[in-house]
Order: sequence, then structure tokens, then C-alpha cells
Amino acid sequence: MSSTSAPQIPFAEGTEEYGYYERLQHVVRSRLPGMKPRVLVITDIEQDYDDLLAIIFLSEMHRMGAIEIAGCIANHHPADRRAKFLRTTLDCLNLQHVPVAIGTKGASDIVAHAPDLYYGLKNRRFHDYAERKHTPPLSGEELIDFLVDQSGKVQTPGGTPTQKLTVLLISSLQDISEAFERWKSVPGQPFPTDKFDKFISQGGYKLEGNNLWPEMGMTNNKFHRQAAKNYTRTLQGCKLKSDAWSREAAKAARLDGSFFQELFQLGPIGAHLEWVWLRQEFKFYYDPLNDPYMPQLDVGWYLNTRLNLSRKSDLFQQLAKSMPPFQEVVPLIKVIAYDCCAAVGAVGDDFMKAFHVLDPSVKQQAPLDETLSEHERLFNDNKTIHRLFGRTQDDMGGINADQLASVMEVFILGGLLATKDHAEKLLQTKSPSTAIPDHEPMQYKNTLENWEHDRQQPLITEVKRCRKELQGLKDKQADAQDSLELARTAKSHDRVRQAENTLNEVVGKQTKAEIALNAAIGRIEEDKTRGAERKLRGEYDSSTPELSGAPYELLYQRDVLGRA
Repeated sequence: MSSTSAPQIPFAEGTEEYGYYERLQHVVRSRLPGMKPRVLVITDIEQDYDDLLAIIFLSEMHRMGAIEIAGCIANHHPADRRAKFLRTTLDCLNLQHVPVAIGTKGASDIVAHAPDLYYGLKNRRFHDYAERKHTPPLSGEELIDFLVDQSGKVQTPGGTPTQKLTVLLISSLQDISEAFERWKSVPGQPFPTDKFDKFISQGGYKLEGNNLWPEMGMTNNKFHRQAAKNYTRTLQGCKLKSDAWSREAAKAARLDGSFFQELFQLGPIGAHLEWVWLRQEFKFYYDPLNDPYMPQLDVGWYLNTRLNLSRKSDLFQQLAKSMPPFQEVVPLIKVIAYDCCAAVGAVGDDFMKAFHVLDPSVKQQAPLDETLSEHERLFNDNKTIHRLFGRTQDDMGGINADQLASVMEVFILGGLLATKDHAEKLLQTKSPSTAIPDHEPMQYKNTLENWEHDRQQPLITEVKRCRKELQGLKDKQADAQDSLELARTAKSHDRVRQAENTLNEVVGKQTKAEIALNAAIGRIEEDKTRGAERKLRGEYDSSTPELSGAPYELLYQRDVLGRA
């Protein structure tokens, strides 16, 4: 990279952050032609705020010449709205040229994995900007096939071939799974293994016998289990290099909440981060205190996971006995940037080793040594084709979590600093003529007063209990189906018989739970006809969001913002 074209460093010379950028420039200069990762990102941006952190980080790597973002796919229902949000975000980050496509629904059970619209996709300014731009819709299938076709091709006479794709998967695996199936089914055409450099996913996998198998406790795998299984099968069968970043790696590399709050003043993306982060964290805070989604997600879970407090610490014991208001807890919150950890991996091993994120001894190569067993070819420390970072709390796979956190903080902050003025001008956030609220909060049919009364009533508590039980049984049924599939693969008659018995038992319980839920909802409908003898003050049906949680926006407005 010539000195005349070197991008500007957004920190003052002599600062620690400036030193990070100098090191990054050295990594970029040291690379041979064809070493810059060409990245396709598949994201469910706005499902959680960590996708946005990953996009900011990647945009800064792109600006500094460390990667090329070849394209982005927004999946997970409503994928079209996520694509519009992503289009505006990339434009704010000065990546107008990067194509954005609309992906799949991303979930096998849309009802169970419906978007939490309490905090996500509420930015009116971002949505309106994308609407005005009138970008022709592009499908995820079209974008994947186009980018794969371009890999390895020479675009200009005498030029170098287009770099192979690095596919970064920080959402449901449905889009990539469908692409795999599409390529496998083309008559007379081999699978395009030579088009890819690496696949990187936020989630996890393990070895079941000699089979690479997704960790179904990881949310991105659970969204669409069949897609996750097809993904790992294809990785193994086609010998595609891959990395998986587990939640243990992200939890070990938590970002400090005080750093996060530095971002809020940095243009429209920073302002949006404040809006969405505080609301999502409020939900994490409220549920364990009032109505845990699952029994294990209690106050102890919150203190240990969201605040990173040891269960043996004095502060843990103090807060477990008496939890202060949310505003007093905010300074203690730690940010778990799941997807951004995987994004760091997409920049390359040379980058991670230069910043001491990855131990220099960790390598990755195709399993060419036929003297190794299948297990050794898959998971041997120095001859591995599939790497797992964060297998357990004590096995990070060579990752230095503290350095990982530092790298994310510096380049997320730098990415917003470098584009703040451009983003403000683009969205006219400082123009009085556009002084409208940036966000449009979720609306509810019922008042908070009515909800506070009704949430204690047996009619409501029974519906919520039935819904939790049914969701738990659906997860157990999916686990039982996976166990049956593995037992059949292992050709173990005893395991098959045991798995079939477990599956039949769970299906029976699920049927009873569905009947109980429908009856509970029916009693709520019946209550509407009782006039003055009604038990409930509000209006509810099967789609009322409060019955799946609470009116979080109303609670946030009252408890955090102090508004009636």
C-alpha cells in the first residue's frame, strides 16, 4: 500500500490505540499478493447488538486494507427489514459499494424464533434512508452464487485471480446450507471446494464418533438444526477448512461497559447502539427478577453471565440478596460480543498472531496426512482442518481472551471515529429540518397498569407456564431426534431403541402441553365475555407479545426513563 493512499489513523500519534493501527499497517504491508481475505458476511443484524459490533469492526478492517468485504446477506425473519438496516449501516460506514442481499427466514420454527421487536429494527431514520435509496432487491442465493463464481477468476488481462472466499457466518446456517445442497445437486459438476478459503462460524461443533456435529446448545445452530447438521456434514465431507467460535471464547473476552458507553456519542450508529444496548440489557435484567424464561436463567445466572461476578464474591452475594435499580447496575454490565469474536477470526491468522490474540503454534491445514486417524485429522492441534476456539472455559484453543477484547475495543472505536462525520452528513442527524425521533418504540394494546394487575392472575400465569413448558419440550424433541440420527449412523441397535423410546415419550408430553396451552388461551378468550365479572383488565390473544414476556418498552420508559 503506498503512503499516498494509506487510510488515516483515527487516533492521536503516541497513544496506545495509534500503536495498534501501526501494527495493523505492518500486517497489511507484510502480506503477499492474494493474502487479503475476501469476506462474505451472513448476519441477522438487530437480532442482538453484537452483529452490529461485528459489522463496525469488519468495516474498519476493510477501510485499513486488511480485508475486502465482498458482500453481506441479512437473514432471519424479517430478512427484508434487516437488509434495509444493514444497507444504511454500511453506507454510514462508507461502504456504499458493498452489496447487501435478502436471505432466508433463517429458522425452521418461525413462531419459536420470532424476532424480538421490542428493541430490534426500531430505527426509523435508518429504515427511511434505505427506503429512499430504492436499491433493487438482491436475493442471498444470487449473491452467494455470484461471489463464488468470481472466486479464482482473472478479471483483467494480466491481473491476479480474485481471492477465494472467506465465509463469515454469524447467524442461522440456513443460507449456506441451501447453497451447499444446490452445488451438490448440479449434474456433472464437482462441489466448488476450490472457491473457498475458509468458513468461520459463531457457534460450535464437536466430534460424535467420527462425525463433525453442531453444538445444538448454541443459538445460531438451534435456529435451523437441519441446516446446522448439513453445514458440518459438508465441511467434513468436502474437506472445507473451518473455524468455530463458541460462546465460551466470547464470555472470556467480555468488553467493559464503560468502553461501550464511549461509543454512544459517535454519530448515528453510536446513538443507535445506546438505544438498542440499554433496552436489550434491561430485558436481561428484568426477566430473572420477575419471570425467568427458563428456571436456570435466574438472578444468579444474570450476575454471573451479564456482570461477570464470581458466585463466591461478596458483591455477588450482596446483589443476589438485594438487586438495585437497573440504572445502578448499568456501570457493572459486561458486553459479550459473540459475533465480533468470529469477525476477528475472519481477518486472518497473521492478524491474530501479530496482536497476540492467537498462539503462534496454532496452525490450520487440509488433512493430507493419511497416517493420522480421522479424529486426529479433524482435531489435532497442529494438523487440524477444523478448529474450535473456546471448547471449554479452560480450553480456548490458543486464543488470548484479554488481547481479543483489546483488539475488538480499539478497532470498533476506531471504526466509528473514522466515519462519524460522514454518517452524520449522510443521515443529516444535525439538521433541524430532520429533528424527528430516530426510533419508533414498540406499541402495546394494554396499559402498564393493566398489565401489572393481570400478570399476577392465574389466567395469565398459566398461559406463560404452558408456553415455557412447550418450548422446553420442543427443544427436547429436537435433541431426541438428533440422538436417534446419531444412533442410526453408529448402527447401534441399543442406542436406536433407547432414542426411539425417548423421542416417543417427549412427543407424547408435547401433545399434552399443546392441548393445555390451547385450553389456557381459550379461558382468556372466555374471560372477555364475562363483563363486570372479568378477571383480567387488558385484552389478550395468542399473538399478544406480553404473553411471551412482558411489555418491556413500557417498563423501560417508566423504570429507566422515568416517563409515565
